[in-house]
Amino acid sequence: MSNLSFNVSSFRPVDTKLVLMNSSQVDLSFSSAYATSICADLWSEEGGAFSESQNSSTDGQNDSTVSFAGFPSAQNLICRITVTGEPGSENQVHVSINW
Repeated sequence: MSNLSFNVSSFRPVDTKLVLMNSSQVDLSFSSAYATSICADLWSEEGGAFSESQNSSTDGQNDSTVSFAGFPSAQNLICRITVTGEPGSENQVHVSINW
């Protein structure tokens, strides 16, 4: 299993490539000191074999998690994380991806 961690701020989507090695599930965890809304998009790099979007949120105290499964195991995936939050706030979210 591989792991990737990074921070995302409001209104600046972050794209990252996930190279799959017999992975059957991708788990994304979010933590933030801010109340935010998060959209996670995951799609196949090699065409339209898989595309899914899930929404989550943080409340400033509790972590949240979304999971993706059902994608072709022989294809690399692109993941886009978009965070929105309160205007005028930093709205920074720590993202951890396990696959």
